[in-house]
Amino acid sequence: MQKQVKLQAKETAATNRDFYNLFRPIAPGIDVIGKVAQVISGLTEAVTIWYITQSEMAGTSKFLSITISIIAMILVVALLELGGRKFLQVLTRALVWKRLQNAWYIGLFVIVSAITIGMGVLSFRMSTNGINYAFMSNVPVGMTFDEQNLQKAYQAKIQTINEQANQELALLREHHQGVLASTEGQYAAKIAAYQTKVKSYEQKLAAGHKWAASQADKYRKKANTLASALAEKQSQQQRTYGKQIDKWKEQKTAAIDREDQRLQAAINKGEMAMLARHDAKRKDASFWGNLFSFFVGFSVILAFICIISVEVYRRGAGIEVAYEELEKEDSIPLLFWQGMTGRVDNFFRRKAERFAQIPSGNPDRSGRIGFDYPTGMPVAETDQPF
Repeated sequence: MQKQVKLQAKETAATNRDFYNLFRPIAPGIDVIGKVAQVISGLTEAVTIWYITQSEMAGTSKFLSITISIIAMILVVALLELGGRKFLQVLTRALVWKRLQNAWYIGLFVIVSAITIGMGVLSFRMSTNGINYAFMSNVPVGMTFDEQNLQKAYQAKIQTINEQANQELALLREHHQGVLASTEGQYAAKIAAYQTKVKSYEQKLAAGHKWAASQADKYRKKANTLASALAEKQSQQQRTYGKQIDKWKEQKTAAIDREDQRLQAAINKGEMAMLARHDAKRKDASFWGNLFSFFVGFSVILAFICIISVEVYRRGAGIEVAYEELEKEDSIPLLFWQGMTGRVDNFFRRKAERFAQIPSGNPDRSGRIGFDYPTGMPVAETDQPF
Protein backbone atom coordinates (compact mmCIF):
# COMPACT_ATOMS: atom_id res chain seq x y z
CA MET A 1 0.00 0.00 0.00
CA GLN A 2 1.25 3.46 -0.91
CA LYS A 3 2.71 5.41 1.94
CA GLN A 4 0.77 8.54 2.87
CA VAL A 5 2.62 11.66 3.96
CA LYS A 6 1.61 15.10 5.13
CA LEU A 7 3.43 18.41 5.15
CA GLN A 8 4.15 20.07 8.45
CA ALA A 9 5.18 23.73 8.43
CA LYS A 10 7.73 24.85 11.00
CA GLU A 11 8.98 28.35 11.61
CA THR A 12 12.60 28.95 12.41
CA ALA A 13 13.70 31.25 15.21
CA ALA A 14 13.85 34.98 14.51
CA THR A 15 17.26 36.32 13.58
CA ASN A 16 16.38 40.02 13.71
CA ARG A 17 15.26 40.38 17.33
CA ASP A 18 14.72 44.16 17.16
CA PHE A 19 12.29 43.83 14.26
CA TYR A 20 10.69 40.80 15.90
CA ASN A 21 10.17 42.54 19.25
CA LEU A 22 8.70 45.61 17.56
CA PHE A 23 6.10 43.93 15.35
CA ARG A 24 5.49 40.67 17.22
CA PRO A 25 2.55 42.06 19.29
CA ILE A 26 0.52 42.96 16.18
CA ALA A 27 1.57 40.12 13.88
CA PRO A 28 -1.03 37.62 15.21
CA GLY A 29 -3.69 40.31 14.99
CA ILE A 30 -2.84 40.96 11.36
CA ASP A 31 -3.12 37.25 10.63
CA VAL A 32 -6.50 37.01 12.40
CA ILE A 33 -7.81 40.09 10.58
CA GLY A 34 -6.81 38.55 7.27
CA LYS A 35 -8.57 35.30 8.08
CA VAL A 36 -11.73 37.12 9.21
CA ALA A 37 -11.68 39.16 6.00
CA GLN A 38 -11.38 35.91 4.03
CA VAL A 39 -14.34 34.47 5.91
CA ILE A 40 -16.42 37.52 4.93
CA SER A 41 -15.24 37.17 1.34
CA GLY A 42 -16.05 33.44 1.35
CA LEU A 43 -19.56 34.02 2.71
CA THR A 44 -20.37 36.57 0.02
CA GLU A 45 -18.95 34.26 -2.65
CA ALA A 46 -21.16 31.49 -1.31
CA VAL A 47 -24.18 33.82 -1.54
CA THR A 48 -23.33 34.56 -5.18
CA ILE A 49 -22.96 30.88 -6.06
CA TRP A 50 -26.21 30.09 -4.26
CA TYR A 51 -28.19 32.69 -6.22
CA ILE A 52 -26.64 31.63 -9.53
CA THR A 53 -27.30 27.92 -9.08
CA GLN A 54 -30.78 28.42 -7.66
CA SER A 55 -31.81 30.69 -10.53
CA GLU A 56 -30.35 28.38 -13.18
CA MET A 57 -31.92 25.25 -11.63
CA ALA A 58 -35.32 26.74 -10.86
CA GLY A 59 -37.09 24.05 -12.89
CA THR A 60 -35.42 21.06 -11.22
CA SER A 61 -36.26 19.33 -7.97
CA LYS A 62 -35.63 21.22 -4.74
CA PHE A 63 -33.38 18.54 -3.27
CA LEU A 64 -31.18 18.38 -6.38
CA SER A 65 -30.84 22.16 -6.68
CA ILE A 66 -29.96 22.58 -3.00
CA THR A 67 -27.43 19.73 -3.11
CA ILE A 68 -25.66 21.08 -6.20
CA SER A 69 -25.71 24.60 -4.76
CA ILE A 70 -24.04 23.48 -1.53
CA ILE A 71 -21.40 21.45 -3.39
CA ALA A 72 -20.69 24.37 -5.74
CA MET A 73 -20.40 26.79 -2.81
CA ILE A 74 -17.92 24.55 -0.98
CA LEU A 75 -15.77 23.96 -4.07
CA VAL A 76 -15.66 27.59 -5.20
CA VAL A 77 -15.01 29.04 -1.74
CA ALA A 78 -12.28 26.45 -1.04
CA LEU A 79 -10.67 27.14 -4.42
CA LEU A 80 -10.69 30.93 -4.15
CA GLU A 81 -9.99 31.42 -0.46
CA LEU A 82 -7.73 28.53 0.54
CA GLY A 83 -6.01 28.36 -2.84
CA GLY A 84 -5.66 32.11 -3.04
CA ARG A 85 -4.10 32.29 0.44
CA LYS A 86 -1.52 29.56 -0.28
CA PHE A 87 -0.62 30.97 -3.69
CA LEU A 88 -0.23 34.53 -2.39
CA GLN A 89 1.93 33.32 0.49
CA VAL A 90 4.28 31.51 -1.91
CA LEU A 91 4.50 34.49 -4.26
CA THR A 92 5.23 36.89 -1.41
CA ARG A 93 7.91 34.61 0.02
CA ALA A 94 9.53 34.29 -3.39
CA LEU A 95 9.77 38.07 -3.65
CA VAL A 96 10.75 39.06 -0.12
CA TRP A 97 13.33 36.27 0.15
CA LYS A 98 14.62 36.92 -3.40
CA ARG A 99 14.27 33.31 -4.46
CA LEU A 100 13.88 33.97 -8.20
CA GLN A 101 17.30 32.57 -9.00
CA ASN A 102 16.85 31.05 -12.44
CA ALA A 103 14.38 30.54 -15.27
CA TRP A 104 12.63 27.66 -13.52
CA TYR A 105 11.82 29.83 -10.52
CA ILE A 106 10.71 32.69 -12.74
CA GLY A 107 8.58 30.51 -15.02
CA LEU A 108 6.65 28.88 -12.22
CA PHE A 109 6.41 32.24 -10.43
CA VAL A 110 4.78 33.78 -13.51
CA ILE A 111 2.31 30.89 -13.80
CA VAL A 112 1.36 31.03 -10.12
CA SER A 113 1.08 34.83 -10.34
CA ALA A 114 -1.37 34.61 -13.25
CA ILE A 115 -3.48 32.04 -11.39
CA THR A 116 -3.42 34.12 -8.20
CA ILE A 117 -4.39 37.33 -10.00
CA GLY A 118 -7.26 35.51 -11.72
CA MET A 119 -8.51 34.07 -8.45
CA GLY A 120 -8.18 37.45 -6.75
CA VAL A 121 -10.14 39.27 -9.44
CA LEU A 122 -12.78 36.53 -9.47
CA SER A 123 -13.05 36.63 -5.67
CA PHE A 124 -13.38 40.42 -5.67
CA ARG A 125 -16.02 40.46 -8.41
CA MET A 126 -18.06 37.61 -6.97
CA SER A 127 -17.98 39.07 -3.47
CA THR A 128 -18.93 42.63 -4.42
CA ASN A 129 -21.42 41.80 -7.16
CA GLY A 130 -22.91 38.94 -5.18
CA ILE A 131 -23.74 40.99 -2.10
CA ASN A 132 -25.16 43.79 -4.25
CA TYR A 133 -27.29 41.29 -6.17
CA ALA A 134 -28.46 39.74 -2.91
CA PHE A 135 -29.87 43.09 -1.78
CA MET A 136 -31.35 44.02 -5.16
CA SER A 137 -32.96 40.62 -5.69
CA ASN A 138 -35.14 41.15 -2.62
CA VAL A 139 -36.88 44.04 -4.38
CA PRO A 140 -40.00 42.69 -6.15
CA VAL A 141 -39.90 42.91 -9.94
CA GLY A 142 -42.94 43.42 -12.17
CA MET A 143 -45.28 44.52 -9.39
CA THR A 144 -48.90 45.15 -10.38
CA PHE A 145 -51.42 47.13 -8.39
CA ASP A 146 -54.22 44.99 -6.97
CA GLU A 147 -57.41 46.77 -7.96
CA GLN A 148 -59.86 44.02 -7.05
CA ASN A 149 -61.25 45.87 -4.05
CA LEU A 150 -61.68 49.03 -6.08
CA GLN A 151 -63.40 47.07 -8.84
CA LYS A 152 -65.79 45.47 -6.36
CA ALA A 153 -66.67 48.88 -4.90
CA TYR A 154 -67.08 50.27 -8.43
CA GLN A 155 -69.43 47.45 -9.47
CA ALA A 156 -71.51 47.98 -6.30
CA LYS A 157 -71.85 51.69 -7.06
CA ILE A 158 -72.75 51.01 -10.70
CA GLN A 159 -75.39 48.56 -9.57
CA THR A 160 -76.83 51.19 -7.21
CA ILE A 161 -76.87 53.77 -10.02
CA ASN A 162 -78.66 51.35 -12.34
CA GLU A 163 -81.25 50.49 -9.71
CA GLN A 164 -81.96 54.15 -8.99
CA ALA A 165 -82.10 54.93 -12.70
CA ASN A 166 -84.55 52.09 -13.33
CA GLN A 167 -86.77 53.33 -10.52
CA GLU A 168 -86.73 56.87 -11.97
CA LEU A 169 -87.50 55.48 -15.43
CA ALA A 170 -90.46 53.52 -14.07
CA LEU A 171 -91.80 56.68 -12.39
CA LEU A 172 -91.39 58.66 -15.60
CA ARG A 173 -93.28 56.06 -17.60
CA GLU A 174 -96.03 55.84 -15.02
CA HIS A 175 -96.38 59.62 -14.92
CA HIS A 176 -96.38 59.84 -18.70
CA GLN A 177 -99.04 57.17 -19.03
CA GLY A 178 -101.13 58.95 -16.41
CA VAL A 179 -100.84 62.30 -18.21
CA LEU A 180 -101.80 60.72 -21.53
CA ALA A 181 -104.79 58.97 -19.97
CA SER A 182 -105.93 62.14 -18.16
CA THR A 183 -105.67 64.28 -21.30
CA GLU A 184 -107.41 61.69 -23.41
CA GLY A 185 -110.15 61.42 -20.82
CA GLN A 186 -110.72 65.18 -20.80
CA TYR A 187 -111.00 65.49 -24.57
CA ALA A 188 -112.80 62.19 -25.12
CA ALA A 189 -115.86 63.30 -23.09
CA LYS A 190 -116.29 66.51 -25.09
CA ILE A 191 -115.69 64.74 -28.39
CA ALA A 192 -118.25 62.09 -27.49
CA ALA A 193 -120.80 64.82 -26.61
CA TYR A 194 -120.27 66.58 -29.93
CA GLN A 195 -120.52 63.30 -31.83
CA THR A 196 -123.78 62.54 -30.02
CA LYS A 197 -125.18 65.86 -31.16
CA VAL A 198 -123.95 65.18 -34.68
CA LYS A 199 -125.83 61.88 -34.74
CA SER A 200 -128.93 63.58 -33.36
CA TYR A 201 -128.91 66.26 -36.06
CA GLU A 202 -128.17 63.68 -38.75
CA GLN A 203 -131.28 61.79 -37.67
CA LYS A 204 -133.32 64.99 -37.86
CA LEU A 205 -131.85 65.68 -41.30
CA ALA A 206 -132.89 62.24 -42.40
CA ALA A 207 -136.38 62.97 -41.11
CA GLY A 208 -136.61 65.90 -43.54
CA HIS A 209 -135.40 68.78 -41.41
CA LYS A 210 -132.95 70.50 -43.71
CA TRP A 211 -131.86 73.03 -41.10
CA ALA A 212 -130.30 70.12 -39.09
CA ALA A 213 -127.54 69.78 -41.70
CA SER A 214 -125.84 73.01 -40.68
CA GLN A 215 -126.02 72.04 -37.03
CA ALA A 216 -124.60 68.60 -37.72
CA ASP A 217 -121.68 70.18 -39.65
CA LYS A 218 -121.14 72.66 -36.85
CA TYR A 219 -120.77 70.01 -34.12
CA ARG A 220 -118.80 67.71 -36.44
CA LYS A 221 -116.22 70.47 -36.92
CA LYS A 222 -116.04 71.01 -33.17
CA ALA A 223 -115.48 67.26 -32.61
CA ASN A 224 -112.79 67.22 -35.26
CA THR A 225 -111.19 70.32 -33.78
CA LEU A 226 -111.09 68.68 -30.35
CA ALA A 227 -109.68 65.46 -31.85
CA SER A 228 -106.93 67.49 -33.55
CA ALA A 229 -106.27 69.35 -30.31
CA LEU A 230 -106.10 66.04 -28.46
CA ALA A 231 -103.59 64.66 -30.98
CA GLU A 232 -101.49 67.82 -30.75
CA LYS A 233 -101.64 67.72 -26.96
CA GLN A 234 -100.58 64.09 -26.87
CA SER A 235 -97.77 64.79 -29.36
CA GLN A 236 -96.53 67.63 -27.17
CA GLN A 237 -96.70 65.40 -24.10
CA GLN A 238 -94.79 62.69 -25.99
CA ARG A 239 -92.06 65.18 -26.90
CA THR A 240 -91.90 66.27 -23.27
CA TYR A 241 -91.59 62.65 -22.22
CA GLY A 242 -88.83 62.10 -24.77
CA LYS A 243 -86.91 65.06 -23.37
CA GLN A 244 -87.32 63.61 -19.89
CA ILE A 245 -85.97 60.27 -21.12
CA ASP A 246 -82.99 62.01 -22.73
CA LYS A 247 -82.32 63.88 -19.50
CA TRP A 248 -82.64 60.62 -17.56
CA LYS A 249 -80.11 58.97 -19.87
CA GLU A 250 -77.71 61.92 -19.54
CA GLN A 251 -77.95 61.82 -15.75
CA LYS A 252 -77.37 58.07 -15.71
CA THR A 253 -74.42 58.33 -18.10
CA ALA A 254 -72.98 61.24 -16.09
CA ALA A 255 -73.25 59.26 -12.86
CA ILE A 256 -71.52 56.24 -14.42
CA ASP A 257 -68.84 58.51 -15.93
CA ARG A 258 -68.18 60.03 -12.52
CA GLU A 259 -67.73 56.58 -11.02
CA ASP A 260 -65.43 55.62 -13.91
CA GLN A 261 -63.32 58.71 -13.29
CA ARG A 262 -63.23 58.02 -9.56
CA LEU A 263 -62.18 54.43 -10.21
CA GLN A 264 -59.44 55.45 -12.62
CA ALA A 265 -58.25 58.17 -10.24
CA ALA A 266 -58.13 55.66 -7.37
CA ILE A 267 -56.23 53.14 -9.55
CA ASN A 268 -53.76 55.82 -10.66
CA LYS A 269 -53.28 56.93 -7.07
CA GLY A 270 -52.73 53.34 -5.93
CA GLU A 271 -50.29 52.65 -8.76
CA MET A 272 -48.36 55.84 -8.02
CA ALA A 273 -48.18 54.93 -4.33
CA MET A 274 -47.05 51.41 -5.22
CA LEU A 275 -44.40 52.77 -7.61
CA ALA A 276 -43.25 55.20 -4.93
CA ARG A 277 -42.89 52.35 -2.42
CA HIS A 278 -41.12 50.24 -5.04
CA ASP A 279 -38.70 53.08 -5.85
CA ALA A 280 -38.07 53.61 -2.14
CA LYS A 281 -37.31 49.89 -1.67
CA ARG A 282 -35.04 49.92 -4.71
CA LYS A 283 -33.18 52.98 -3.44
CA ASP A 284 -32.76 51.40 0.00
CA ALA A 285 -31.57 48.12 -1.55
CA SER A 286 -29.18 50.01 -3.83
CA PHE A 287 -27.80 52.02 -0.90
CA TRP A 288 -27.24 49.02 1.37
CA GLY A 289 -26.04 46.91 -1.55
CA ASN A 290 -23.43 49.49 -2.55
CA LEU A 291 -22.42 50.00 1.08
CA PHE A 292 -21.94 46.30 1.79
CA SER A 293 -20.36 45.83 -1.62
CA PHE A 294 -17.75 48.44 -0.69
CA PHE A 295 -17.30 46.79 2.70
CA VAL A 296 -16.84 43.34 1.17
CA GLY A 297 -14.49 44.68 -1.51
CA PHE A 298 -12.43 46.32 1.18
CA SER A 299 -12.41 43.03 3.10
CA VAL A 300 -11.05 41.16 0.07
CA ILE A 301 -8.29 43.73 -0.41
CA LEU A 302 -7.63 43.72 3.35
CA ALA A 303 -7.22 39.94 3.28
CA PHE A 304 -4.58 40.24 0.53
CA ILE A 305 -2.78 42.99 2.44
CA CYS A 306 -2.79 40.98 5.69
CA ILE A 307 -1.44 37.84 4.00
CA ILE A 308 1.36 39.86 2.40
CA SER A 309 2.02 41.72 5.67
CA VAL A 310 2.50 38.48 7.61
CA GLU A 311 5.07 37.30 5.10
CA VAL A 312 6.82 40.68 5.17
CA TYR A 313 6.89 40.46 8.96
CA ARG A 314 8.49 37.00 8.79
CA ARG A 315 11.10 38.24 6.34
CA GLY A 316 11.89 41.29 8.44
CA ALA A 317 12.23 39.15 11.56
CA GLY A 318 14.28 36.52 9.70
CA ILE A 319 11.69 33.78 10.30
CA GLU A 320 11.69 31.16 7.58
CA VAL A 321 8.97 28.58 7.00
CA ALA A 322 10.30 25.06 6.46
CA TYR A 323 8.20 22.06 5.48
CA GLU A 324 8.67 18.50 6.70
CA GLU A 325 7.17 15.36 5.24
CA LEU A 326 5.68 13.23 8.01
CA GLU A 327 4.16 9.82 7.62
CA LYS A 328 0.43 10.10 7.82
CA GLU A 329 -1.39 7.49 9.87
CA ASP A 330 -4.35 5.81 8.31
CA SER A 331 -7.67 7.22 9.40
CA ILE A 332 -10.19 5.14 11.32
CA PRO A 333 -12.65 5.00 8.38
CA LEU A 334 -9.84 3.80 6.10
CA LEU A 335 -8.79 1.12 8.58
CA PHE A 336 -12.38 0.01 8.94
CA TRP A 337 -12.75 -0.18 5.17
CA GLN A 338 -9.53 -2.18 4.75
CA GLY A 339 -10.56 -4.61 7.49
CA MET A 340 -14.00 -5.10 6.03
CA THR A 341 -12.72 -5.64 2.47
CA GLY A 342 -10.04 -8.05 3.79
CA ARG A 343 -12.63 -10.16 5.61
CA VAL A 344 -14.87 -10.25 2.56
CA ASP A 345 -11.94 -11.22 0.34
CA ASN A 346 -10.83 -14.03 2.71
CA PHE A 347 -14.38 -15.36 2.97
CA PHE A 348 -14.87 -15.67 -0.76
CA ARG A 349 -11.30 -16.95 -1.25
CA ARG A 350 -11.91 -19.85 1.17
CA LYS A 351 -15.20 -20.64 -0.55
CA ALA A 352 -13.44 -20.70 -3.93
CA GLU A 353 -10.59 -22.91 -2.63
CA ARG A 354 -13.04 -25.41 -1.19
CA PHE A 355 -15.05 -25.47 -4.41
CA ALA A 356 -11.90 -26.00 -6.48
CA GLN A 357 -10.52 -28.51 -3.89
CA ILE A 358 -7.29 -26.59 -3.58
CA PRO A 359 -5.36 -27.55 -0.40
CA SER A 360 -4.58 -24.82 1.99
CA GLY A 361 -1.01 -23.56 2.10
CA ASN A 362 -0.53 -24.35 5.85
CA PRO A 363 -3.34 -26.60 7.11
CA ASP A 364 -1.68 -27.47 10.42
CA ARG A 365 -1.77 -23.85 11.60
CA SER A 366 -5.14 -22.86 10.19
CA GLY A 367 -7.22 -23.80 13.22
CA ARG A 368 -4.66 -23.61 16.00
CA ILE A 369 -4.80 -20.97 18.70
CA GLY A 370 -2.04 -20.34 21.23
CA PHE A 371 1.53 -21.64 21.32
CA ASP A 372 2.93 -24.54 19.35
CA TYR A 373 4.20 -27.52 21.40
CA PRO A 374 5.89 -30.71 20.27
CA THR A 375 3.54 -33.58 19.54
CA GLY A 376 5.12 -35.93 22.14
CA MET A 377 5.77 -35.57 25.88
CA PRO A 378 9.17 -34.16 26.82
CA VAL A 379 11.72 -36.83 27.89
CA ALA A 380 15.03 -36.55 29.69
CA GLU A 381 18.20 -36.94 27.69
CA THR A 382 19.97 -40.29 28.44
CA ASP A 383 22.79 -42.17 26.93
CA GLN A 384 21.49 -44.78 24.56
CA PRO A 385 23.64 -47.77 23.79
CA PHE A 386 24.45 -48.26 20.17
